[in-house]
Amino acid sequence: MSDHIARKGLERLQNLVDELGDRDEQIRRDVQLFESFFNNFPIPVTIWAITKDKTIISQRGNGFACQKASTLNELFLCPTIKKISLENHEKALLGECVDYFVKSEEGVYYAKLIPRHNMDGEIAGVTGIAWDVTSNAVILSCLENIHEITADRRGQYKEIHKISERGLTASRLRLLLTEAEVE
Repeated sequence: MSDHIARKGLERLQNLVDELGDRDEQIRRDVQLFESFFNNFPIPVTIWAITKDKTIISQRGNGFACQKASTLNELFLCPTIKKISLENHEKALLGECVDYFVKSEEGVYYAKLIPRHNMDGEIAGVTGIAWDVTSNAVILSCLENIHEITADRRGQYKEIHKISERGLTASRLRLLLTEAEVE
């Protein structure tokens, strides 16, 4: 009777191990799918994660102009982005959720940093995500110019047309919608 119980127990354990292995494989496939999708997403976004000692544990995407790096200090190519980002990572490593914009020669970026905690509730690192919002900034600037030009006047339609055309040309969404119509 005890051999029978032991065999049943081993069968259940083997079934559980097989089931966990299947789940692990599905998780691996899901992560690969996410990474493929993320790396080919039409809106420039970068996501990264660091440990408390500022070691890079993950980095994906095409938002910030980043390089493959092993530490946070090596991650950012642009000196302006690097300076502001390192300062904000320090805040996040102290437990603060941080949102910030960076304007550089390469563009305008919105970034969000979120502290990650371990099982004991201590800060274990930071996860960051950055969006390239340059085209949105151009559109906003154009609309602000239109507002300024038309505030006290009627007319100047050629100037209004030129400024609005600049904004529409900068729109990634418009480009994506136009491409979708062609297909």
